[in-house]
This record gives sequence, structure tokens and C-alpha cells, in this order.
Amino acid sequence: MGNIPNVSVTSSSGGNTNIRTLQQNGYLPNQSAASRFLSQATFGADSVEIKKVAELGIEKWLDDQLALPNTFSLQDYVQRIHQAKVDSLNRTSPGNLTLLTSGANDWYFDVAWFQGSMTAADLLRWRVAFALSETFVTSRISSFGNNPYALASYYDVLMKNAFGNYRTLIDSVTYHPSMAVYLTYMNNHATNVAGKIFPDENYAREVMQLFSVGLYELNNDGTEKTDASGELIPTYGNDDIADLAKVFTGLSWGDSRYLGDRDKDVFSYTKRLKFFPVDSSDAIIRPWKTNPTILDGHEYGTKTFLGSTIPARPIEQGEQDIQDALDILSNHPNVGPFISRRLIQRLVTSNPSPEYIDRVASVFNNNGSGVRGDLKAVVKAILLDNDARSCECSEKPFAGMLREPFVRYMNLVRGLNLEANGGVFRNRMNEVYNQTEQRPLNSPSVFNFFLPDYIPDGKLKEAEKFGPEFQLLNSQTLTGYLNALNAWLIYNNPVDYSGYFSGERNKADERPSFNLAKYHSLTKNNRLTELIDKFNLILAHGRLSENAVADIKTVLLQMPYAETNGVPNVNEANRRIQMVLFLIMASPDYLINR
Repeated sequence: MGNIPNVSVTSSSGGNTNIRTLQQNGYLPNQSAASRFLSQATFGADSVEIKKVAELGIEKWLDDQLALPNTFSLQDYVQRIHQAKVDSLNRTSPGNLTLLTSGANDWYFDVAWFQGSMTAADLLRWRVAFALSETFVTSRISSFGNNPYALASYYDVLMKNAFGNYRTLIDSVTYHPSMAVYLTYMNNHATNVAGKIFPDENYAREVMQLFSVGLYELNNDGTEKTDASGELIPTYGNDDIADLAKVFTGLSWGDSRYLGDRDKDVFSYTKRLKFFPVDSSDAIIRPWKTNPTILDGHEYGTKTFLGSTIPARPIEQGEQDIQDALDILSNHPNVGPFISRRLIQRLVTSNPSPEYIDRVASVFNNNGSGVRGDLKAVVKAILLDNDARSCECSEKPFAGMLREPFVRYMNLVRGLNLEANGGVFRNRMNEVYNQTEQRPLNSPSVFNFFLPDYIPDGKLKEAEKFGPEFQLLNSQTLTGYLNALNAWLIYNNPVDYSGYFSGERNKADERPSFNLAKYHSLTKNNRLTELIDKFNLILAHGRLSENAVADIKTVLLQMPYAETNGVPNVNEANRRIQMVLFLIMASPDYLINR
């Protein structure tokens, strides 16, 4: 396929789709191709969205999605929950509770995240923001783990910048207090030898290793450069880290009075960091002093890293050091292939070809209008690339990826169009995490839930191919996933409903569930193939093997089934539907998204 010179193609319709089909860009309208695309571009889609893409075409759907504004604020939704709790408690037990005196649970963030992901129209933005959260990692496994505002505010940054510019994103990440606390540069202080104080190097190291340039110099296609001896060339060394650490000095909370001040309240995590050129804490804390100690907050002097030097300037102008450093990082030639590979791995395939990376990195370097770091253009390039869309490429050995456990969960709730009366989806996602060890902003370290270069044992190791998501696969998580499927499907308990405070009345309309009745007519013995095909399309974009389809049908025919006046028994019809879904989502044809 694709080798078309000197080949003449005709079609009975007389149209121009003949040559397009041979070139592999003529598969749409096609619902299987639409479903496959949506499995990469979204958290999953129901039959309505699949049909929409099949009719519109992939590029038109992409353009429409990229044009949608970001309309859901996780921070605002967390505050709504928190305020409702305060108001309720003040009514039932009159008092003077406020947002500052009444606690907020970290899982308010999870409820907000799930509500937005289930109701917002910008499906692509939510999927890309999740990919960014696995690259620019912060986590509740930290000192702010009980603060939903810290989590929601940071995730809002990823949502806002998902289709923006990389340079703006790295600036927003750097100046966010959650990142500053997580990677320990909050209140980072200039060198004071007498006081044995030195700049913290954590963020300087990780912003290079994980957020921008990586460990080794790269070609534009993501392959590693080597020196004359065939050795890999490190991108940076200890001296680079030390000097870059000096850049990130003088930053404190947005509501700080001085460098070294502590956060005031939960809302301190929602304010952009403030720059303090000097440390005047002694004068502010001890106003009675006539000669307080005033120290440099920001490190004075030149800073050299990645082959560039930031000039010495008065410390009052030290914030320009930070902007210069972010410019140096953003313009490094590694960034295009580094970030492109990360996003391709999260959306399309664990083992992108050098040619694929090169094409996407070239768009990162220049979007066609002279703009570098245009993430909207990068996302579009990733999803429209021949390696993502071609059927031939999808059949190559080691194409695709193991679906992340959390993504599988979202595939189910979105594919079956989880329903909530009134449109409120209360889900703390604690059980999802307990069973799969994954949910947003809950990774065990800054290295995410899994490493991009993880190689599992077996055929992948023999072929020296990567399988990042396999790092989450073990006997516990596999058993947990199957147990979770049982709870989500067999017991129709797909969410983790919880009260916002002790004594809150149960709100059944906020406890969403699956409506399987609309599929009952497909559970008849003579329509079982249709039933399997329907969910095969929605969940596995039609990739179930003939043997798998036959095996599932055999299982269904062995299950109890009865009708009354042609109407299937409700419980038995539900069980057939639940079993189809369980077997599909446990099958290798679904788990490996190709």
C-alpha cells in the first residue's frame, strides 16, 4: 500500500476516492477509523461522536476542537464545592465558618476534574492536558497533597496552555507555587556562605532533564548524537545545574511579605510567584531593629548553562535572569524532538519512528508562520501524521501502546455515555486509584507513573523497544483492573460517590450510572453479533479478532436469557451487555491500542 507509481485505479462510483484509498487517506467516512482516531485524541467517545467524526472528517473535527475555548475552571469548581459545604454547615449549625476556616479535601479536585472531563465540549484539550500533566509533573504525594486548590490551579495552567505556546507554558509552570513547592525552589535563596545557604538545585535539574532538553543531545528526529568516540553527548553537567539554580533564586509566594515567608492559606497556591531581589525578612519580622540584616535574595553575577551566559545585572533586575533562562531552554534544539516524542508517546505510540518525531519536531521548531513552540500546531501534526493515521503503520510490529489504566476507565465511562440526572457527576475517583494506581496529579514521583524509556521483559526487550505503560502492569494492578471492571460493570458502580461533609444528605442525582436499557434489543440471540460489533467499535475501534468475537458470542449464548412477549428479561439482558463489555476491555485487542 502507498506504492502507487504507474498504477491505474478505478472505482465503480467514478469518483476520486479510488486513488485516495490506495494512498491511505481515503478511509473516511469510516466509523472504525473515526473511533481509532478518537482513541488517540480523546479519553474515549460514544457512537454519536464516532459518527460525527466519520461524517466531518478528522481534520475538520480537529480544527473545530482546536478552536474551542477553555470554558471549565477546576479551581472555580473546587471553590463552588467548598463554598456549598460552608453554606450548608452554617445553615445546619449556625456559625461563622468561611472558606479559610473550613477544610477542603484533596478529592474535591478529583470531583472537579471528573465533572469537567464528562461535560466540557473541548474533548481534545482534556486529553492533551492529561498528557502534559504526565510530562510537567507535580503530584499530591507532596506537602500540598491535602489542598485541592493547589492541584486544581496547576491543572488549570495545563488546560489553558494545552494549545498555546511552549514558552508560555514553561513560564507558567515555573511560576506556579505547586511546582515551586514540589521541586523545592520556593523561597530559594542566594548563596550565603556564612549562613551555609546555597541555591536549591532540584528544579534546575528537573526543568532540563524532564521539561525541556533531556539528558543527551538529540538530532531533530529524536535520535541521540554521539561524539567522535561514539559516546553519547550529555546535554548538561553539574556546573550547568549549579548556575541555573542561581537563576531560580528570590521567588516566593504570591502573597508573601518577604522572601522566606510561608503560605498564608489554601489560596496561596493559586497566586503566581513573586520575585524578591533582597531578603528583608529580618526587618519585617523584627521591626524594632534599628540595623536589620538585609541579604541578597536573588543571586548576583553571570550564570552560564547550556552554552549560554546570562549577564550580570543588578539584583533588582534579577527577574530578567529567569526570563533569559527560560528563553535559553525554550530555544535549545533539543526541545522540539524531546517534547514531540513525549506527546507522541502519550497520544499515539510508545515507539515513534525517527521520521515521525522529525516531522512533528519540525512543526515545533516552525509552525509554518515562523512561530516556535506552537503546541496547537504540534498536536495537529501528531494526530494527522501518516504514522498515526495509516492502517499500514498501525500494523507494524510494536505499533501503538498499552492503554494506561486510567485511560481505560475513561474509555468506559465516556464510551457508554455515563449518565447523571441534572448533569452533575460526583466522583472522587479513590477506588479507581486504589485498583489501578493512577489518576490525575497522583504520580509517585516527578518521573510520572512510568518512564518514557521503560523496557519490559519479553519480546519488547528482545527488540529493544519501549513500553512505558507496562511499568504500571503487575499482578496487583492487573487483578485490580479486572476487579474494577467487575465493580464498574457487573455492579453498575462506576463512580466513587462520597459526601462533602459529615451529615450531608445523599444526593442520588449526583451518583451517575450506566443506562444499559438502550442496548437491550441487541441482546436477543439473533442480534448478538450486532451487540458485540457495537462495543467493538466504541472501545476497540473494530480490532477484535474473529476468534475473539466468536468466543464472546459463545459465552453469551451460554448465559441465561429469557423474553416475555419479545421483550428481554431486564437482568439477563443487562448481564449479557456487562459480559460483552468486560470481555472486550479485558482482551489484548482492546488493551493494546494500535
